[in-house]
Amino acid sequence: MKVYIIGAGPGDPDLITVKGLRLLQEADVVLYTDSLVNDELIARAKPEAEVLLSAGMSLEEMVGIMADRVRAGKMVARVHTGDPSMFGAIMEQAALLKREGIGI
Repeated sequence: MKVYIIGAGPGDPDLITVKGLRLLQEADVVLYTDSLVNDELIARAKPEAEVLLSAGMSLEEMVGIMADRVRAGKMVARVHTGDPSMFGAIMEQAALLKREGIGI
């Protein structure tokens, strides 16, 4: 069980990594901060994907949604601006997901 954390790059939707784009296109659920991630990039998700806007959600709400969808057998992608391992606030999400038994 895993959530895929995808870095959206510096803003230009053409600058996402090849792997990031592939994961985005395969994901059943895409969770992203609509005020920070380019909508043109999210439009590349598969048409039947459940796309959720995380602006206004608490950390616990986001993690709860991700955990529920993963447990339901869905492939979940959490899209962050930039390089999430360097600049994103993923540590809090990773810690709560780990507590739920879900890796990133």
